[in-house]
Amino acid sequence: MHPPELPAGCHFHHIGYATESVEREATLFSSLGCRAEGDTFSDPTQGIRGLFMAGAGPRIELLENLPGASTLTPFLERGTRMYHLAYTVPDLAAAMAWAGTQRARVAVPPVAAVAFGGRCIAFIVFRHGLMLEFIEQEHGA
Repeated sequence: MHPPELPAGCHFHHIGYATESVEREATLFSSLGCRAEGDTFSDPTQGIRGLFMAGAGPRIELLENLPGASTLTPFLERGTRMYHLAYTVPDLAAAMAWAGTQRARVAVPPVAAVAFGGRCIAFIVFRHGLMLEFIEQEHGA
């Protein structure tokens, strides 16, 4: 028996990559053919600074802790760099409800995100440790 798929209309957006230095990792990903997609951004609510990079492979979101924040510290201490998969969703509440049917727990409830122009995001974690970020789609998208 296969688990139910993500709700209709969900689309892969990026892989979240934890780092101690966005600039250092941007250099590495540049050597792999990726280019910055916009400017770096800071999100004090989430305690992170980030940069999206895209190229021949999937879009990568490089993320580092803001000074005094520890959002990414648990991942960095475990040596986990690629720590979440992100999907745009047409209905954030429906995506969260779907996650509940999969016995996933909410790691970060819906919150407005600087990286997405104030659209809401949420993070869920499955029992085996996979973390997903749901990104509210733009209206009309």
